[in-house]
Amino acid sequence: MGRRATGAERPLSLTEFRADPVGFVTGVLGESLWSRQREIAEALRDHRRVAVPSCHDAGKSFLASRLAAWWIATGDAGESFVVTSAPTNAQVKAILWREIKRAHRLGQLPGTVNRSEWLIDGELVGYGRKPNDWDMTGFQGIHAARVLVIFDEASGVPQALWDAAETLITNEASRLLAIGNPDDPAGPFARACAPGGGFLTLPIDAFKTPNLTGETIPEGLRPLLVSPLWVEEMRVRWGEESPLWQAKVRGRFPDIADDRLLSPALLQSAVTAAGSADNPVVLGVDIARFGRDETVLILRRGDQAEIYATFRKQDTMATVGRIIEAWHTTGAVAVQVDDAGVGGGVTDRLREQGAPVVPILVGRPAREGERFLNLRAELYWGLRERAAAGRLVLPQDDLLLRQLGELRYRYDSRGRLKLESKDEMKKRGVPSPDRADALALAFAPLPEAASAPRVRLIS
Repeated sequence: MGRRATGAERPLSLTEFRADPVGFVTGVLGESLWSRQREIAEALRDHRRVAVPSCHDAGKSFLASRLAAWWIATGDAGESFVVTSAPTNAQVKAILWREIKRAHRLGQLPGTVNRSEWLIDGELVGYGRKPNDWDMTGFQGIHAARVLVIFDEASGVPQALWDAAETLITNEASRLLAIGNPDDPAGPFARACAPGGGFLTLPIDAFKTPNLTGETIPEGLRPLLVSPLWVEEMRVRWGEESPLWQAKVRGRFPDIADDRLLSPALLQSAVTAAGSADNPVVLGVDIARFGRDETVLILRRGDQAEIYATFRKQDTMATVGRIIEAWHTTGAVAVQVDDAGVGGGVTDRLREQGAPVVPILVGRPAREGERFLNLRAELYWGLRERAAAGRLVLPQDDLLLRQLGELRYRYDSRGRLKLESKDEMKKRGVPSPDRADALALAFAPLPEAASAPRVRLIS
């Protein structure tokens, strides 16, 4: 049972707040959340994975602690469990669990809370550990109907712990909240927050916090949140182009130069872009036969792309039939197909069927041979330029976005841009980017005439 901090005498059943984390904080703990905190709380109620890259002093750990308390207190006996981690012992005990203990006291919640554990009737229902303290066997042995995993200062949590966390949230009612400053642009927190990372991402920008927007909040909260004075001081000290400014003030992963072809920011802009949906209408087709790879049909209308179809383990004649159906349905003026390997047989049969097939071998020399090693690099760079110009509109497809975000490039000794090969990608555990390849084919320049001669080159 809980109480209202407002002084109302009617005792409350805490389970009343199971679907209302904001009401729990305000009605049971007698505290306030500002607007973005309320959005995050409700997002965690509704989504299995939530990531919050946040500026400095936005109430990150406070919110995480209140959500931990809500999770345990509103579950039925023996049903709910909370697991937390942060990079250091001090962050676990002196920050997050100190706040959890405070919430427990304010709400007169069940059980007892010490520096890193919560017990109800002698049963452990929540605990926090720094990464080096985890016994992975024990971590994976936690079983409860509702498990909430919280990574506080998530940029410092290693990949192994992210992988282990996934073993705890296998049932639909469980959740993973990752929150912290976006310091490491190459770590697992950055990958989680990137388009296609599988998380609902709700960033917190200092310029959107109450002291800088004028949002109405209790005056007692204002000294606890980032101030306009500090923001201006850091603008002078760090400069707006510095990684520290991006992470600590804007709540963004630093956009440092690296070998990614398409940055998360560029991918996100392509998802929200408003390019034209006019001509041309083109199908881009990446062919697979059997195994784990997909055959993918991407439909392009002007600047906009959509995934028309994906399928696996079909023979070439069945694949041809699917492509013919797509051609008739969409009215595509060209069907641009990867002509390497099994794709060659598909293009031969499509031509026999009268389809406007354009065979493309991405291993052929680039049109701008002094800039690009081959056509594959040139086509993908064209996608990057389109995205930067707002002329690429991508669907909100996690797998496509993840594949695009995994593409790496470098330069050869002649200064030509080259993409990481598929073999190199597989060596670092990245599967074939079938959806990304179909997208590149859909946006490949169209031949001047449908009867353009077929050129077969080795991929």
